[in-house]
Amino acid sequence: MNRLLDHRLVRQCAPTLAGLKVGSLFCLESSSSETLCKQLAHWNKELNPRGVCVRVIAERCGRSFIYVYREDALKKLIAEPEIRHFLAAYGYTDFSTDCALAYMTARIRKCHCFPHEVGLFLGYPLEDVKGFIINGGRNSKYTGYWKVYGDVTECEKRFACFRKCFDVFNKLFEKGYSLPMLTVRNAA
Repeated sequence: MNRLLDHRLVRQCAPTLAGLKVGSLFCLESSSSETLCKQLAHWNKELNPRGVCVRVIAERCGRSFIYVYREDALKKLIAEPEIRHFLAAYGYTDFSTDCALAYMTARIRKCHCFPHEVGLFLGYPLEDVKGFIINGGRNSKYTGYWKVYGDVTECEKRFACFRKCFDVFNKLFEKGYSLPMLTVRNAA
């Protein structure tokens, strides 16, 4: 549909497309809602068969925040007892992916900010999400794609893997690879 927007998705979400992350978040300047709906429908048509979903989770100041995620990986993540216990403390009661995402979206709209548990939906380790909340975003041991409060060595490895993924996916996209060609099928 729009190769420029496809490239934006690849640049922002390569580790999710590769199956290395549960989800990614990026924003687009809002055009008409009809144009955005068409773009989302296009992405979902191309990516859903490979286990990836795309949805708007917030709209602010002329921008739409787009969440790209692996449904099976998210389902598996929120089935973990420790994750459920953590999310329950923030009011989550139904842990189906659709209901959890609907509740997160409602919290974003109500708070006019991004609640910190969003990090879990992006694949950040629970220890790092908790550390960020407890420390108010300060005193991290390391900063990469997120602030690390737990296992720095493991996160450094993940960050290096993400950097390589971004590099490879961008080069392949520029060579003409399509979104479906770049998206690993059912990586969860």
